[in-house]
Amino acid sequence: MLDLFKRIVDRSPYGVIVVEKHQGKILYTNPILHEWGISERELLKFLLQENPSEVELKNRFFKITKFEEDGNIIFLIEEITPLKTYQRAKKDFVANVSHELKTPISVISSIAETLYLEEKYPFKKRFLERILKRTKEMEALVEDLLILAALESKEGKVIWEDINLKKLAEEVVQNLKEFTDEKNVTIKVEIPDNFRCRCDGHKISILLKNLVENAIKYNREGGQVWIKAYRSGKYTVLEVSDTGIGIPKKHLPFIFERFYRVDKSRSREIRGTGLGLSIVKHIALIHGGKVEVESQPGNGSTFRILIPQ
Repeated sequence: MLDLFKRIVDRSPYGVIVVEKHQGKILYTNPILHEWGISERELLKFLLQENPSEVELKNRFFKITKFEEDGNIIFLIEEITPLKTYQRAKKDFVANVSHELKTPISVISSIAETLYLEEKYPFKKRFLERILKRTKEMEALVEDLLILAALESKEGKVIWEDINLKKLAEEVVQNLKEFTDEKNVTIKVEIPDNFRCRCDGHKISILLKNLVENAIKYNREGGQVWIKAYRSGKYTVLEVSDTGIGIPKKHLPFIFERFYRVDKSRSREIRGTGLGLSIVKHIALIHGGKVEVESQPGNGSTFRILIPQ
């Protein structure tokens, strides 16, 4: 049986390395590692030191799964180069298209705004108003796509600063005042004076803007939004809560995916790019942090961003 098992593993399209846990001695590697042109000792040194879930070696990408059995460490290695190549190509395409669209959309928006201001006939102004509204939506979509592209590239590096979170939150709220007045929503910033956080201020401002915009957009008439910050263990926690419509539990695992809509029937009524929470997730991750969400239909939502300090 063991001989049969070895023959199966030897022919597997997955790489396998078995290592004695305490001494780090390699007990077994299957032939595909040699076909990939990878030195198992070089790979093992990297795996034991870094413990990554993905590895890039010699222009190839590998997914790593690690588990322990009978005092041994077993690494299963799957080549994912075609997938990573496709993902990179898709991201590059989206970024390039977004850059190309930004200028013409901006020009159309400027011309439409000028015509709207100069137009005297009400029925023509209504058409121009619709053009303006749609171009602004397209500008927002392109801007969000460019932000995501930057976060996923080398531009996504964190510029660490000592930030006053209360001041940052108040600036975000002030910039959204027109929106809160329109929706008749009250925002309360419940952050201690001079509460500081080591983070990228610009990126956290974008993150908070997206969370608060969602809290306003999906709130009820006369609703409330709370912005809080506090310490929890090794984390600084930035929290946004609302009295809105809430999110059904089955949707919670997917809400940070691009363009995911909880209620597709309301997507035309409540407009947006569908990228806000994806941006939030990426900003949290590049800080080495994470996102938590609690929500119930009809009882609002609470989003927490945990940033290690």
